[in-house]
Amino acid sequence: MILDQAPIKFNVRVNQYRYSYADLLRIWQEADRLGYYSASLFDLLTVDALECWTTLTALLAQTERIRAVPMVLANQYRHPVLTAKMAATLDVISGGRITLGIGAGGSRSDTEHSGLPFPSTRQRCEMLEESLTIIRRLWTEPSVNFDGKHYRVSGASVEPKPTQSPAPPVLVGGHGPHYVLPAIGRTADICNVGSNDTVEQHRGYAGIIRQAAEAAGRDPDSIELTHNADCVIAPTQRDYERLVARLAGEAGMTASTYQADRLRNTLSGTPEQICDRLGEYVEFGIRYFFVVFPNPAPSETLALFAGEVMNRFNI
Repeated sequence: MILDQAPIKFNVRVNQYRYSYADLLRIWQEADRLGYYSASLFDLLTVDALECWTTLTALLAQTERIRAVPMVLANQYRHPVLTAKMAATLDVISGGRITLGIGAGGSRSDTEHSGLPFPSTRQRCEMLEESLTIIRRLWTEPSVNFDGKHYRVSGASVEPKPTQSPAPPVLVGGHGPHYVLPAIGRTADICNVGSNDTVEQHRGYAGIIRQAAEAAGRDPDSIELTHNADCVIAPTQRDYERLVARLAGEAGMTASTYQADRLRNTLSGTPEQICDRLGEYVEFGIRYFFVVFPNPAPSETLALFAGEVMNRFNI
């Protein structure tokens, strides 16, 4: 494995549908104690889930080290001046533990159920790029005037500025080679696309991002690549087979069908098998992994992954 570069980072990716706050707090505090780099929540308004930003604020107040990443804020839900102010405020309160995860907004049903317009993907990506221009300027300039196609601000300011210097990192997430990936190349510090994708799929994404970054005069190597993966982990092969059989039964499937349909290309198996799988992505150049554990993430699973996988990569 290639370990002579920056540390390999792991995010506990929580899709908080029907989670209690007690479960979220347990997961975040244990992830904080175990050394996970970050944790995240999704941003949907009309589902049975606690609201993303409010909950992140509470969780950061009850943890010490772990970073918070909204995965990802839907740009059209909040005006960019509001997003900039919220992020700067929480960055100050948390001591610089915010990564701004944002996207063009991919859920038509959630957006329309909220009474908000849902423009074309092209227009939503244009809006996202304008938003990020405004947000970054508000974080670093005393006063901002901006007259764009979709947003206009006059004399806007955000004080106090974020704690992180020069500004909090921006993660852009989404899907699609025609608009989203080029937008990532032009705007993002961190790229987050796809789910359970292969190295070859990441290679294709990276090519589009690199081309767009170079065309925009950016260094494509400055954009950090990440990988999203479901994870089912057990200490031994026998324990893993029992766990898969239980999960398959709960899903009304046979173990073999569950393995083929639900666990293909995931980080699943024993710690040794997962480390081997992770090594393929690390060799490609990915060093930041967003891991989705069974819901709600069991304490013993978080501890096993931290002790037997994370620690092997960052010794």
